[in-house]
Amino acid sequence: MARIVGGFGISHTPSMGLEFDKGIAGDWAPHWKPWFDGTRPVKDWLDRMAPDRLMIVYNDHLNHFDFSACPTLAIGVSDTYPQADEGWGPRPYPDLPGDTAMSLHMTERLVRGGFDLTVCQDLSVDHGIYSWLPYLLDAPWQVPVCPLAVNMVRHPIPTSQRLWDLGRAIGTALREMPGDERVVVVGTGGMSHQISGARFGIANEGLDRWFLRHLRNDPQMLVDTPQEDFMRLGGTEASELAIWFAMRAALSEEVAEVYTYHTFPAVTGCGVVVYEEQG
Repeated sequence: MARIVGGFGISHTPSMGLEFDKGIAGDWAPHWKPWFDGTRPVKDWLDRMAPDRLMIVYNDHLNHFDFSACPTLAIGVSDTYPQADEGWGPRPYPDLPGDTAMSLHMTERLVRGGFDLTVCQDLSVDHGIYSWLPYLLDAPWQVPVCPLAVNMVRHPIPTSQRLWDLGRAIGTALREMPGDERVVVVGTGGMSHQISGARFGIANEGLDRWFLRHLRNDPQMLVDTPQEDFMRLGGTEASELAIWFAMRAALSEEVAEVYTYHTFPAVTGCGVVVYEEQG
């Protein structure tokens, strides 16, 4: 059976990706270089883990889905996932490779387990994945992904407990997946930030660091914290932190925290935490 070897939670922002492209071309903005430097240990860890597959729980930002059809949970079932056009043209990266057999397995197990997924044979992916991926993996991408998108733009969004339960189901399904693949589970959502309304631009570094500090050992306390409190203290889009619960819940209770980092380059708190399964 497949084996979960670890997981990580990581922020995403549009500027994170665009600034990576400028930086690699030799023009790092001073306030973004610390994020690049802070992700080097994660890249090294991924190299060491050598995953065969990535299970990625993320959110779309109205770049594939829109308000005409905005599913609460949607899974990609394809051998390829193109980059979504976010309005500034495609960045210089290839499509993401998928694994249809893995996605079909996950769909079967999760739907039978009570999660009514929208199944997408055509799914383009925006900065929810493309912003942080080049920091951690070199293109062309060698590791197939199974993307699962969570609605975080149209309320009601799924509860933190629902995403925790989803993560538990993901973990069980991955451990039942035929084969001997090494799988890393990823949960990605922006940390504190707000990109609309009178509170545009607010963030809360203290909230971000508190979240990172407690996700390993006291996740239920975080799950029990009302999403409205995250939004009140960290901005409306801080609710995306709930996606990280799916990653944490997919892992075992004995998982070891091997790295954490946080900085605040612009608008959105940027953090990452890495967990490794023991044995």
